[in-house]
Amino acid sequence: MNVKAVNLDNAKTANQFLRATDITPQDDAFHGNINLLDIEWWYFDAVFGNGYSIHVGVRAYHIRNSGIVESRINIYKKGKVEVDAIKTDLLSNFYTSYDHPCIHINSKPVVEFDQNHYKKTGEWRYHISLKIDYHEVDLTFIGTTQGWKIETLNTCWTVPLPKAKVSGTITVNRRTIPVKGVGYHDHNWGYSPSTAFKNLGWFWGRITGDTLNITWAKTMQTTEKGDLLAIINQDKNNAQNKKEFYSIPPTSITFTPKNFVNDHRRWIPSEFDLQITNTISDNHIPINVSIHMKTFYKQHARIFTAHYWRYHVKAIGKISVGYTSETLDEKPQIIEFLSFKSQGRRR
Repeated sequence: MNVKAVNLDNAKTANQFLRATDITPQDDAFHGNINLLDIEWWYFDAVFGNGYSIHVGVRAYHIRNSGIVESRINIYKKGKVEVDAIKTDLLSNFYTSYDHPCIHINSKPVVEFDQNHYKKTGEWRYHISLKIDYHEVDLTFIGTTQGWKIETLNTCWTVPLPKAKVSGTITVNRRTIPVKGVGYHDHNWGYSPSTAFKNLGWFWGRITGDTLNITWAKTMQTTEKGDLLAIINQDKNNAQNKKEFYSIPPTSITFTPKNFVNDHRRWIPSEFDLQITNTISDNHIPINVSIHMKTFYKQHARIFTAHYWRYHVKAIGKISVGYTSETLDEKPQIIEFLSFKSQGRRR
């Protein structure tokens, strides 16, 4: 995809302001059929202190009560793929809930939300357990920030865990490894094959600091139209007001992919700049961000006809929210690029 085709330089005038709003556990539950053919997925990732990182995903493709469910485990060591395992089951073997986060496959729990703990403490806690072949994850995610959602006619996205403490074990070829680190969880629904026809693709990522966290995305409907968003979270113990997240207007965001390389016959970026300049939040708190992300490993996959890259990048820069300021020095992060359509070669 070339820079001119994406037209990111005009993003400040081409994007609507999508505000994040509060959520309940039901927002992370199963939503079911909105389109004739629906695609709904749950995504978990984590970066651990011992150099390992993971992605665990469950994706349902269904027409009414018929379809398939894909479960996936990705395990990385310093960004390099060690495990890429996928398992497909019939939707009839998939149990979920419309009321709270809950996924069982073949009668085995995969995603469990601790409802009793939430009712007592207000804390979002998940247990993730999945085994595919000789690989396995057994992890607990505990949210440290306030979750949120963005829901429009074209975008259905809940982020219950913008940042979470993650601990447990991962198993690589029967070798079990204890891990501890920082993670993320989101849930998307309302997507269909028409999404690919109506969009060029998107960039997405998270930037995790010690107490400050950014979730950002750039969607591209056409070469001139899309959405540019950034939501900043503060850890609950460090929040400067009752609401621990801030929606940033797109006019204050600059996102620049750069240093394009050829990968699987596509020109894709290997470096990214994210800036948020002199923004005053609704709570009159000044916000400034200047982050540079440089790829140290990337993984390519296909989702039907679409091309997908999961990047491991090192983030350098600074995040400031009110009186709190943090400097990132090559801290590993996970981001992604999904391309539905080829935009030709970069000139």
